[in-house]
Amino acid sequence: MSFLKPRKVERNFDLISSCSWYTPDVGGVFAVLGWLLVGMIAGGIIMVPLMLFSLPMQYGMLIMYPVQFIPVLMYVRLKSSQNMAFDTGYAMDSSHFGKWGGALLAIAVSVGTIAAGMILEIVNQYLPDTEGSMVEMIQKMMNGPVWINLITMCVMAPLLEEWLCRGVVLRGLLNFKPTHPRLEGERRRGLSPGLAIVISAIFFAAIHGNVWQGVSAFAAGCLFGYVYYRTGSLKLTMLMHCVNNTLSVLFGTYGSDAVKEAKSIVELIPAWEYALIFAASAASLWFLIDYLRHIDLQDPQGNCDIIPAE
Repeated sequence: MSFLKPRKVERNFDLISSCSWYTPDVGGVFAVLGWLLVGMIAGGIIMVPLMLFSLPMQYGMLIMYPVQFIPVLMYVRLKSSQNMAFDTGYAMDSSHFGKWGGALLAIAVSVGTIAAGMILEIVNQYLPDTEGSMVEMIQKMMNGPVWINLITMCVMAPLLEEWLCRGVVLRGLLNFKPTHPRLEGERRRGLSPGLAIVISAIFFAAIHGNVWQGVSAFAAGCLFGYVYYRTGSLKLTMLMHCVNNTLSVLFGTYGSDAVKEAKSIVELIPAWEYALIFAASAASLWFLIDYLRHIDLQDPQGNCDIIPAE
């Protein structure tokens, strides 16, 4: 590839396509987390004057939430631009949907997301009670305009968190090049898929900052990660994240007082009804995972399309 002729970057999602040449290893993941923390601090600083002018927290979130991703986005794009002249790229968003095609698989993963949430309700039942400050913050969010919650939690969060946790972290852990000479002879690239998915799910749980969301986020992160590994599709995991968060917003906004105060659905319905829901959810989730398992892999490290060096 000529140094005078820059590689053409497709502009379908510049946020996605321009970052295809950065694949962080485990150490790189800590660097990514560090830049995210810098963004969180910056977002918190921005919130201070807004609060002094008595701007409701919900409106401040429209500004703070995207701001906290700016440093990590700039870091990833810089690292990608440094690598693109020399290294193979791995697409953040691919379309390996199998025989069902994208539309049917989108429906299936949406149902699977709901099913996973129903299964996790039994786990939520045994988590410790949410501490008072967290309850107060959630109540403030849910009592605000629903359109703000839908934008921040159902649009911004799926787009930005999936870009980071699946598109950057998981894709990187699957595809980074070993730097130790001994390891170069033992494996071609990346961690084992299972380990990469688990680490990315831990990262996803950690950025939520509390155990109550973290447990569900880890389980969801494992499911989202497996979908991404088998399909390479960031669009699907963004959709799954959106479905999960939209249900939370709608129940938190329009649910009865009993629904809002309950730790899980187990407290609201008879045990036999939940048993039926659990069984149906488990069957739906097994069916989805079995289908994904039969999607052909173009590479043992997953179905992220390879962008060859020029």
